[in-house]
Amino acid sequence: MGSSLELLVSALRKRGVRIAFEDGQGPEVKRRALQATTFNGAIELGARALVECADEPTVQSVVRVAASEGVPLAVVAGGHDMWARGFVDGNLILDVRRMSQVRADPAAGEVTVGGGTLTRDVLAALPDEMVTVTGTLLGVGLTGLAIGGGYGTLTSRFGLSADCIRRARVVLADGTVATASEEEDADLLWALRGGGSGMGVVTALTLALHPLPKVLNAMLTWPLDHAKEAMLHAQDLLQRHPVELSFFMGFLTVPAGEKVLFTIPFWTGNSAAGEALLQALASRDGAHLVYQRWSTFKETFNEEAEKAWPKGRHYHLLTRTLRTLNAGAIDILVEGARRMPAPTSAIILHDFHGTPASVPRNATAFALREDHFVVEIIAHWEPAAECDRGVERSWAERLDVELSHVALPGGYTNLLKPSEIDRVRQFYGASATRLLEIKRRVDPADLFRSGVGRLVG
Repeated sequence: MGSSLELLVSALRKRGVRIAFEDGQGPEVKRRALQATTFNGAIELGARALVECADEPTVQSVVRVAASEGVPLAVVAGGHDMWARGFVDGNLILDVRRMSQVRADPAAGEVTVGGGTLTRDVLAALPDEMVTVTGTLLGVGLTGLAIGGGYGTLTSRFGLSADCIRRARVVLADGTVATASEEEDADLLWALRGGGSGMGVVTALTLALHPLPKVLNAMLTWPLDHAKEAMLHAQDLLQRHPVELSFFMGFLTVPAGEKVLFTIPFWTGNSAAGEALLQALASRDGAHLVYQRWSTFKETFNEEAEKAWPKGRHYHLLTRTLRTLNAGAIDILVEGARRMPAPTSAIILHDFHGTPASVPRNATAFALREDHFVVEIIAHWEPAAECDRGVERSWAERLDVELSHVALPGGYTNLLKPSEIDRVRQFYGASATRLLEIKRRVDPADLFRSGVGRLVG
């Protein structure tokens, strides 16, 4: 480590800032520190040092010294990136997870969160009748989710998380702080709305709030023999109710050992119409209604259910994007579900339609504005069960190849592997040129080289 970095580490320690590790402390210290920071235990992690930043001035200090030494930077905000893309040898990691403050302003219709804020932190601070678009898991960092796009169960009504961004405070590569907003730096705001990391360190993000006192939600499961009909019907319902209805769905193995299709509809429209729709859905052949209820949005999350996806387990996640759930695509998904090798594996689908599909393609960096479904193929196993690794990965990779023949080009960049550069370029398409122009303005030396801003170049 260069002398300037040594001085920085010393100065930060004197200020009470914790350095989780630095080069020279030994491999075991490094391993423990990095594993405590990231989600996927299967990734071989690397870094030059890990610095905890509890405030914006600390972030600025670290960035300035790193820039002067030419040391590349990466940011961990939630630690939920399945591929831990910033954790490579040579990178200095800025851990901003302690910057998790939340300030809701219902009168202004917005909420401002620190760069390390998790979904659970935001939901806990919001009034019951107000919502913003989050992902589907409480432990996911909201900043990383939003600047990469951000699919959620409220997307059809209010757009992506990226569409909810009003402004952001960003520490740039020279250590200065920029405000990205329509008034102060509209280009940087455009890039942060779906352009991913690589522009700087987001220390604060302001998102739009929307009134939504209650949402009608349910969970239904279907035997695989009924899955095709159920998914075709779900596609038809989404086309008829593109804004009011969302379906979070996929395939998993229930405790009894049966592989099933699960569908979790969310309805934000007229109450009588929504109840009639769910009643009709529950009466279809093969349907098993697990629950149906009106609740606040925050009550739709289930902390206990998320324990099925624990931090530190070994994960292998692949993704494809489908334009529609037609018969051919569904056949591939159902057969893939039949072959799932272990009860811990799953296939997850996120829908995109309604409000975000009406946003012009060039209005944000997030370029895919046609109706579609993002598919997550998730294999995971316990660290001690390395014998299962080959079977699990082979299942996921076979299904990924099969879906590639019917999928759209590119893929959701928050989920792609670091090696899938061509798919990142395909996703951004014409937006890539503008993204690179903004990247070169705010980070000309490519200091934040682990982000999507580098991948499109």
